[in-house]
Amino acid sequence: MHETKGRVLVVGEDIGVMRELTRVAVGSEGPTVEWVAGAAEAVELLGRATHDFVLVLVDKQLKDGTPFDVFRFVRRDPDAPYPGLALGLVGEALTEADIRKSAVLGCLHFLGRPLQAEPVAQALSQWPADRTDFIVSGSYTGPDRRRANRQQMVDRRTVTGPAEQTVASTSLGFEIKPSTTVFRFRRMPTAEPDLALALRNGLSSETIEPARAHIRLKKEQALAMLGLTRHRMDEAFAELAGKPDREALKRLNAVAREAAALTETRGLLLVGMIVRGLVGHTADTGRPVRGVLALLRAYLDALRDALAREIIDDGGPVGRQILATLKAAEESVEAAAPGAGGGTAASSG
Repeated sequence: MHETKGRVLVVGEDIGVMRELTRVAVGSEGPTVEWVAGAAEAVELLGRATHDFVLVLVDKQLKDGTPFDVFRFVRRDPDAPYPGLALGLVGEALTEADIRKSAVLGCLHFLGRPLQAEPVAQALSQWPADRTDFIVSGSYTGPDRRRANRQQMVDRRTVTGPAEQTVASTSLGFEIKPSTTVFRFRRMPTAEPDLALALRNGLSSETIEPARAHIRLKKEQALAMLGLTRHRMDEAFAELAGKPDREALKRLNAVAREAAALTETRGLLLVGMIVRGLVGHTADTGRPVRGVLALLRAYLDALRDALAREIIDDGGPVGRQILATLKAAEESVEAAAPGAGGGTAASSG
């Protein structure tokens, strides 16, 4: 087992989780374990620049908050001193949704309960010393999720894909290429003699803040460009409403595709979902053109609202309300659609 001086923070309402982990860790020269019950306590500890945790294991059930609050703080909050901490989710009956949402927030390690000695010992030994590259992009911050598939992903990347820049995790004040939309930090240890602490301290908030600032700028630039594109979509929609035929629909689709391409590498989550919806609903699906006009207007209104509010991520409660409105609009169109066989490919409704 790899020896480390760093400690493990266990976050969970059930103290039995801590006892199980302690039973595995006690007697070894590996990490010691500290336990807190809720997300707020965990965030308070993890916000201290002097903390020596190298791994954070968060139970699915917490006294307050959710595991995702902890993951989000570590990976994305400017007050988190060590964004490269190893993160793990612990719980009974972890669902695919639990794992997917954790992965989006940069948690790629999972332990099912009841805990077994061998997997826990392996996790305590290996996870803090994981040297996987660290990614900072518009929509993701955390260890590289592609890992073994990286070469395949790179080979398939087109000229319109993300412009990636590799930086040493120990670099400060590195020169940023204007075209960069994805930063890859190589996990290079600092002078700290312990590997787990070296990797954690080598990737500090000060190190990646220039990358984060650049990504924020890229998002703001994209929002400005999308504002101009939205006006072109409004003009195309006005033409479509005046003459609802397939050619006008194709012209609106072309502008929507331009907007979608702009959101792909910029991390504009909500805006990206809206414009992809526009692309899908303006594709030649065989539905009468007049039948989708109200739905397209709802999508354009949603895009206007998102851009007016300068929403550069998922929009939180506002974003959820916008998506709920779009879902209702889609359901209304589906309810009003003719029965099976009624939606023939017509040039107009």
